[in-house]
Amino acid sequence: MTSLQKRLRLGLASSVILLMGLLWWMVSGAIEKFGEEFVQARLVHDADSLLAGLQADNNNGLQLTAGRMGTIYQTPFSGHYFSVITQEKEIYSRSLWDETLKTPLLKKGDTRQWREKGPSGQVLLVWSGGFQKLGHLITVAVAKDLTPLSKSLVRFNWYFAGLSLLVLMVLLLIQHYIVRRSFRPLEKVRQEVKNLQQGALLTLTEEVPDEVRPLVQEVNHLLRLLSERLQRSRNAMGNLAHSLKAPLSLLTQLSQQGAQSSAQQDDRPATPDFFEELNKHTHHIRQLMDRELKRARLMGQGSPGARFSPQEEMPILVDVLQRMFEVRQNGVDKKLDIQWLSTEVVFMFDRDDMLELIGNLLDNACKWADHQVRCEINGDEQHLQFIVEDDGPGCPDEEIARLTTRGVRLDESALGHGLGLSIVKDIVETYDGSLIMECSAGLGGLKVTVRLGVRSSVWN
Repeated sequence: MTSLQKRLRLGLASSVILLMGLLWWMVSGAIEKFGEEFVQARLVHDADSLLAGLQADNNNGLQLTAGRMGTIYQTPFSGHYFSVITQEKEIYSRSLWDETLKTPLLKKGDTRQWREKGPSGQVLLVWSGGFQKLGHLITVAVAKDLTPLSKSLVRFNWYFAGLSLLVLMVLLLIQHYIVRRSFRPLEKVRQEVKNLQQGALLTLTEEVPDEVRPLVQEVNHLLRLLSERLQRSRNAMGNLAHSLKAPLSLLTQLSQQGAQSSAQQDDRPATPDFFEELNKHTHHIRQLMDRELKRARLMGQGSPGARFSPQEEMPILVDVLQRMFEVRQNGVDKKLDIQWLSTEVVFMFDRDDMLELIGNLLDNACKWADHQVRCEINGDEQHLQFIVEDDGPGCPDEEIARLTTRGVRLDESALGHGLGLSIVKDIVETYDGSLIMECSAGLGGLKVTVRLGVRSSVWN
């Protein structure tokens, strides 16, 4: 059974049925006990009356005063019986007729209560006590037929069972209504998910019960991440298409010019300037393609919503960057020295966004560094800080503000098309963070500090 609503209904119904059964058993037992205690109190009262009616006879024995007990003890098999046992004789009520009560002799102050089968198959509740009067040790036993009480209890149990069943049905109906009403907001969420799938909605409403609000908030967070990532991908594709448009147009013109020249002068070979121009623009296109391939390698693979763990991601990222920026000097392969330091914390930020952010920062630093790049990652689960610096030529203060403008490049001789730091700025704004660029006091190049979660006092 996978339905939470069915599980809840079954659990509540089972609990109510069990509770009503337990209530019926307890009430029935309590009524029966109270009935017996009432009968016992009457028996003790009658025993006191018997004891008071005992008088000494002419032989210094004991006898019961005539008319002391009611007529019910005179009627045969009336259901009310008594017996008085002394050392000299036994006195029985006329209602016993020829029957007797199995009454053991008791010491003074002792009492007993039991059930036994009486005349006509009656079930008797017998109370017996030991007394001393006029120098005689007396055992008085009084009994009453419990059959009328048992029949009344059976009728009560049936009535109570019917009432309990009625109450149970009412409770089950109320429970059914409450469960359906409680799950109504989830039905609304289900309908919104369906509308979201059809494109009628962009996010789910967060006016839901507290138990499912974290789930809805997480889904909305993933939707925002996917939307922002899609927008950045569209921007990247648009920039790439725009960057490729001009070289392709020039290549088309050159190819047309070459075809025309070839048609006019079949025997004259193409000039070196033509091949140089063609090679220049072809190389430019290759650079743009390489740039996008490097960016894809920096991103790696991941799923939306995965958390960023520097201890797992940074070694792979650093290895990719070192391979990308490997140079050969004097016949010897030389790699950049990329140093990184991080706290062992899994940050509550999207993995792909953080990889794109730190990847662009490190890519930019490696592109301008001479020999060394340094990266520091710190913070806690809710706050994250990147510090990336290099030993390159740095950047004048008046030019730093232009670095995050999309498509702006301060040095046209460097590989790229001016989108790296702009992408970084977009991601920082998405997470309501801050981006600070300044001269590195330690390495002499550019120092970039990114802080996410800056509204917390951790950065104060």
